[in-house]
Amino acid sequence: MEIKKVNSRDLKKIVKLEQNIFKKNAISKDLMEKLIQNNTFFLKLEIGKIRKQIIGFIIGIRDIKERVNIVNFLIKPKFQNKGYGSYLLQKAIEEVKKLAEIKKIVLNVQISNSTAIKLYEKFNFKRDPTILENYYQSGESAYLYRLLIN
Repeated sequence: MEIKKVNSRDLKKIVKLEQNIFKKNAISKDLMEKLIQNNTFFLKLEIGKIRKQIIGFIIGIRDIKERVNIVNFLIKPKFQNKGYGSYLLQKAIEEVKKLAEIKKIVLNVQISNSTAIKLYEKFNFKRDPTILENYYQSGESAYLYRLLIN
């Protein structure tokens, strides 16, 4: 298992993974390409010694001076609940802590995504009481989560 930075050669695999998991809520290929070029971090989680397989990724952008916004995070369903998500999220938090002036990490999560919510709460992300109505293209609402960084 390895965590590496995503590059333009990964675009096709990343977009396919995104579409398979998020369906209607998937980020477009054009936007994904821009995120590969303009991000604070875009990390992929690979397994396999000879034939590497991307099983997840996480994208963070510094949207304001003191904040990183995790705009996308996924682990293939058959690899969920096996520690891969925790491993990738921990590494992403470590990357954020290396950045000067960052005071918090924010992210949005579908209110129905109990697996992701448990993961974020395990890492001490706190839910904002406001629900973001119809946040996703599918019409589903989202919670906003925050993690304060020392």
